[in-house]
Amino acid sequence: MRISGSGTGNGSFGNGGSRSDNFRRKHRVGQKVRGLLLKNLPDAMAWVDIDGDRLLAQLESAHPEGSRLFFLVQKLTPQIVLKELPWTGGGKGDGLSLMGDFDAARTLFENRFRPALSEADLSGKPLPLALFLKLLAGSHALRTAYLDAAACARTIGKTLDGAGKGRLLYQPWLAPDGRRQATLIRGGGAAEGLTETLVEYDHARMGLVRVQFLTRNNDLTCKVLLQHPEQSTPLARYLASRAHGGPVAINHLGVGRLPRTSHGGIVAEALFQS
Repeated sequence: MRISGSGTGNGSFGNGGSRSDNFRRKHRVGQKVRGLLLKNLPDAMAWVDIDGDRLLAQLESAHPEGSRLFFLVQKLTPQIVLKELPWTGGGKGDGLSLMGDFDAARTLFENRFRPALSEADLSGKPLPLALFLKLLAGSHALRTAYLDAAACARTIGKTLDGAGKGRLLYQPWLAPDGRRQATLIRGGGAAEGLTETLVEYDHARMGLVRVQFLTRNNDLTCKVLLQHPEQSTPLARYLASRAHGGPVAINHLGVGRLPRTSHGGIVAEALFQS
């Protein structure tokens, strides 16, 4: 793989035998992929991991080990040719860089996750965590993509936790047919006793959906906020019809409108609001 110094040039893999063939089997022209620079070698060579395939690459620009590189697959035969896309990753950047890392990794995972759900006949159905883990166990590429997105979420979470703004999690099984899922947990300290959990995702009809849970001791309240509030009435009827078992009863506070100031999502709010 040869990468131009400007970040917009082309690159090609060297002959990698079965590893190149494996890459061809798993990818298609026009697909976007993320790579991790594993180790720099002399003469501008480096080992790069793309979706679990460890490949020897020749780089025309220097990248520190551990860098996340973002590519467009331009050709697969006779050589694998990639185009490096502009990227602001690196793990130590500002809030925009952290969000860019997470959003790109999350999108790449979702692009694999949706076909996997369809192939397993799980689209439109609840997805228990155990079944989600089974899907990951059955696909190295899907597992790698999820771990990449989860790692980006943890990086943001460390920044938020250090500022006392909570913990960020990526839990796509909570909204398997949604997009851009994120979970933010705030509070819960021994002195506070109150824990706020925000679960957010994009829905095809309801737009951005945010579910707010407040927990104190054995009391649990829940409120749903929608970007498109015209869906509030049918959703409220559906929630009222559901029986929630378990030791803690859920007190539903209804369905309301998500404020326009929150349409950027909980990650942006947590990172950029004081």
